[in-house]
Amino acid sequence: MAQKIQVRRGLESQRTAIVPDAGEPLFTTDNKQLFIGDGATAGGLFVGGGSAVGYVQKFRGTQTMGSGVNSVTVTGLGLPAVPAQVLVTVRKATGGLNLFATVRDDSISSGGFTVDLSTATDSETYKLDYLVVI
Repeated sequence: MAQKIQVRRGLESQRTAIVPDAGEPLFTTDNKQLFIGDGATAGGLFVGGGSAVGYVQKFRGTQTMGSGVNSVTVTGLGLPAVPAQVLVTVRKATGGLNLFATVRDDSISSGGFTVDLSTATDSETYKLDYLVVI
């Protein structure tokens, strides 16, 4: 390889002092995080890496449910914090019909959550799709 591409880099404390051009990548050498400029936001927009403390994180997943199930508990997520939101849809495994279910507030933890499906399902097999926002 004859040519090297360099990305603007530096410490986190230096990043917020600049407004990178649209599409310009930034890398923080202390936090190991990647940002992309939009031409307007100081420090750019967070893309990934590091621990992402203070940034919105999303965790998605799908879980198959048996027929006639009244609640589903999703565990083992190992989230860095208790989620601010859990968005859930329930859909028939064969396609079609999408339903919304209720996530019990008292069940949300960094490990997972429980969904109340008592009014959403029948004897069909469903898939539970979820999006956790922290």
